[in-house]
Amino acid sequence: MTGGEGTIVVRGISFVASHGATEEERRGKRRFEVDVEIETSLGRAAQTDELSDTIDYGRVCELVVATGTERTYRLLEAVAAAILRRLGERYPEAGLKVEVRKLAPPIAGTPAYTSVRVGRPPRYGKTASE
Repeated sequence: MTGGEGTIVVRGISFVASHGATEEERRGKRRFEVDVEIETSLGRAAQTDELSDTIDYGRVCELVVATGTERTYRLLEAVAAAILRRLGERYPEAGLKVEVRKLAPPIAGTPAYTSVRVGRPPRYGKTASE
Protein backbone atom coordinates (compact mmCIF):
# COMPACT_ATOMS: atom_id res chain seq x y z
CA MET A 1 0.00 0.00 0.00
CA THR A 2 1.15 3.50 -0.71
CA GLY A 3 -0.37 5.13 2.35
CA GLY A 4 -3.51 7.16 2.57
CA GLU A 5 -5.47 4.34 4.17
CA GLY A 6 -9.02 5.23 5.07
CA THR A 7 -12.55 3.93 5.26
CA ILE A 8 -15.30 4.15 2.70
CA VAL A 9 -18.70 4.05 4.41
CA VAL A 10 -22.06 3.33 2.77
CA ARG A 11 -25.01 3.41 5.20
CA GLY A 12 -28.64 2.44 4.85
CA ILE A 13 -28.54 0.34 1.67
CA SER A 14 -32.06 -1.09 1.57
CA PHE A 15 -33.90 -3.92 -0.09
CA VAL A 16 -37.06 -5.95 0.43
CA ALA A 17 -36.78 -9.72 0.86
CA SER A 18 -38.39 -12.79 2.45
CA HIS A 19 -35.67 -13.75 4.94
CA GLY A 20 -36.80 -15.22 8.24
CA ALA A 21 -36.47 -18.09 10.67
CA THR A 22 -40.07 -19.21 10.30
CA GLU A 23 -41.96 -20.33 7.22
CA GLU A 24 -44.54 -17.62 7.91
CA GLU A 25 -41.85 -14.91 7.81
CA ARG A 26 -40.46 -16.29 4.57
CA ARG A 27 -43.90 -16.12 2.91
CA GLY A 28 -44.04 -12.34 3.39
CA LYS A 29 -41.71 -9.48 2.52
CA ARG A 30 -39.81 -7.26 4.92
CA ARG A 31 -37.42 -4.33 4.55
CA PHE A 32 -33.73 -4.83 5.35
CA GLU A 33 -30.96 -2.25 5.65
CA VAL A 34 -27.23 -2.76 5.33
CA ASP A 35 -24.24 -0.65 6.36
CA VAL A 36 -20.86 -1.32 4.81
CA GLU A 37 -17.41 -0.08 5.83
CA ILE A 38 -14.45 -0.75 3.56
CA GLU A 39 -10.90 -0.10 4.85
CA THR A 40 -8.64 0.53 1.88
CA SER A 41 -5.99 2.81 0.47
CA LEU A 42 -7.46 6.14 -0.58
CA GLY A 43 -4.12 7.75 -1.51
CA ARG A 44 -4.21 7.23 -5.27
CA ALA A 45 -7.84 8.35 -5.62
CA ALA A 46 -7.11 11.44 -3.52
CA GLN A 47 -4.27 12.32 -5.91
CA THR A 48 -5.96 11.54 -9.24
CA ASP A 49 -9.60 12.37 -8.42
CA GLU A 50 -10.59 9.43 -10.68
CA LEU A 51 -13.34 6.93 -9.89
CA SER A 52 -11.25 4.16 -11.43
CA ASP A 53 -8.71 4.62 -8.58
CA THR A 54 -11.17 3.93 -5.78
CA ILE A 55 -14.12 1.76 -4.83
CA ASP A 56 -17.32 2.67 -6.67
CA TYR A 57 -20.08 3.12 -4.05
CA GLY A 58 -22.72 2.33 -6.66
CA ARG A 59 -21.17 -1.09 -7.30
CA VAL A 60 -21.06 -1.75 -3.55
CA CYS A 61 -24.80 -1.00 -3.33
CA GLU A 62 -25.58 -3.18 -6.36
CA LEU A 63 -23.65 -6.10 -4.88
CA VAL A 64 -25.40 -5.77 -1.49
CA VAL A 65 -28.89 -5.57 -3.03
CA ALA A 66 -28.19 -8.48 -5.40
CA THR A 67 -26.87 -10.66 -2.57
CA GLY A 68 -29.78 -9.76 -0.30
CA THR A 69 -32.44 -10.52 -2.91
CA GLU A 70 -31.11 -13.40 -5.04
CA ARG A 71 -32.17 -16.06 -2.55
CA THR A 72 -33.97 -16.51 0.75
CA TYR A 73 -32.07 -16.96 4.03
CA ARG A 74 -33.38 -18.08 7.41
CA LEU A 75 -30.90 -16.08 9.51
CA LEU A 76 -29.46 -12.57 9.43
CA GLU A 77 -26.10 -14.19 10.16
CA ALA A 78 -26.27 -15.98 6.81
CA VAL A 79 -27.29 -12.83 4.92
CA ALA A 80 -24.46 -10.85 6.52
CA ALA A 81 -21.91 -13.61 5.83
CA ALA A 82 -22.99 -13.84 2.18
CA ILE A 83 -22.62 -10.08 1.71
CA LEU A 84 -19.21 -10.12 3.43
CA ARG A 85 -18.07 -13.01 1.25
CA ARG A 86 -19.13 -11.29 -2.00
CA LEU A 87 -17.55 -7.99 -0.99
CA GLY A 88 -14.37 -9.89 -0.07
CA GLU A 89 -14.27 -11.50 -3.50
CA ARG A 90 -14.63 -8.09 -5.17
CA TYR A 91 -12.17 -6.28 -2.84
CA PRO A 92 -9.73 -8.97 -1.62
CA GLU A 93 -7.25 -6.67 0.17
CA ALA A 94 -9.82 -4.47 1.92
CA GLY A 95 -10.90 -4.69 5.52
CA LEU A 96 -14.66 -5.08 5.65
CA LYS A 97 -17.48 -4.53 8.13
CA VAL A 98 -21.10 -5.32 7.32
CA GLU A 99 -24.19 -4.77 9.44
CA VAL A 100 -27.54 -6.19 8.28
CA ARG A 101 -30.72 -4.93 9.95
CA LYS A 102 -34.17 -6.48 9.75
CA LEU A 103 -36.61 -3.61 10.24
CA ALA A 104 -39.67 -4.15 12.43
CA PRO A 105 -39.11 -7.86 13.05
CA PRO A 106 -42.25 -9.76 14.06
CA ILE A 107 -41.17 -10.57 17.63
CA ALA A 108 -42.26 -9.66 21.14
CA GLY A 109 -41.45 -6.16 22.28
CA THR A 110 -41.75 -4.72 18.75
CA PRO A 111 -38.12 -3.65 18.35
CA ALA A 112 -37.32 -1.11 15.63
CA TYR A 113 -34.84 -3.62 14.21
CA THR A 114 -32.58 -6.55 14.90
CA SER A 115 -29.11 -6.72 13.41
CA VAL A 116 -25.96 -8.75 12.90
CA ARG A 117 -22.46 -7.33 12.35
CA VAL A 118 -19.64 -9.25 10.70
CA GLY A 119 -16.21 -8.25 9.47
CA ARG A 120 -12.68 -9.12 8.52
CA PRO A 121 -9.39 -7.22 8.81
CA PRO A 122 -7.50 -5.76 5.84
CA ARG A 123 -5.16 -8.08 3.98
CA TYR A 124 -2.69 -5.49 2.71
CA GLY A 125 0.11 -6.97 0.66
CA LYS A 126 -1.07 -10.57 0.97
CA THR A 127 -1.46 -12.82 -1.99
CA ALA A 128 -4.19 -15.37 -2.62
CA SER A 129 -1.88 -18.16 -1.42
CA GLU A 130 -1.28 -16.61 2.01
